[in-house]
Amino acid sequence: MIFHFVKRDFISHRLPWAILILFTIFSLMFFSYNHLIYLGLLYAYLLFAMTPMTEMTGAKWRSQHVMSRSYLLALPVERKTLFWFTQFRALIFFMPLIIFCYILPTFLPEAHRIYINFVPKNFPIGIYHVLVLVMVVWLLNCMMSLPLGFEKVWTYPTQQKRLRAYIVMIGVFLFELFLIILSCSETYLYASHPFFPLIVTSAVAFLRFYLTRRSWLTSL
Repeated sequence: MIFHFVKRDFISHRLPWAILILFTIFSLMFFSYNHLIYLGLLYAYLLFAMTPMTEMTGAKWRSQHVMSRSYLLALPVERKTLFWFTQFRALIFFMPLIIFCYILPTFLPEAHRIYINFVPKNFPIGIYHVLVLVMVVWLLNCMMSLPLGFEKVWTYPTQQKRLRAYIVMIGVFLFELFLIILSCSETYLYASHPFFPLIVTSAVAFLRFYLTRRSWLTSL
């Protein structure tokens, strides 16, 4: 069944895949000398990875052209299995971003200029590669938890309660993002403890993964 979902995802997003490939080839052929193009590619891969995340959950607020949560939950598959299916499907869309982040510092050391005050210049390569995966886990589950959270909030009876829930959701996301950025910045914390960014980001990613999984298993 997982391959059925993967095939459907690819068919539904043929155009974005084609545009991303053509944009990458065109950028590297004609603008590889300009370091800003690598920053543009980074954001392009990030946007590409984030776009289909809410659709994959099949939340009820999506359009009629997208599978609803009712359809997903009616399939003869356990919710836990569906959750892992969705994680795997989402990870495929993050592969261009992961590969790009892995290749760029290795084959273009001067590209560290684009990581202004985010990835330190002397960041250990081993920690960097693991950190990229951990960040992807965090971001992937953030994108999955948003439609699930909206689905739950819209069941609240009053607008005031829904507004408070929205504020809490956005506040928690911004706080998690702040912790990750702070831990990866060139601060005295990183200088004194090289594993500090990995520890903090892993803790945040694990918590986000746990909350997303629980929301998936208990939502409507």
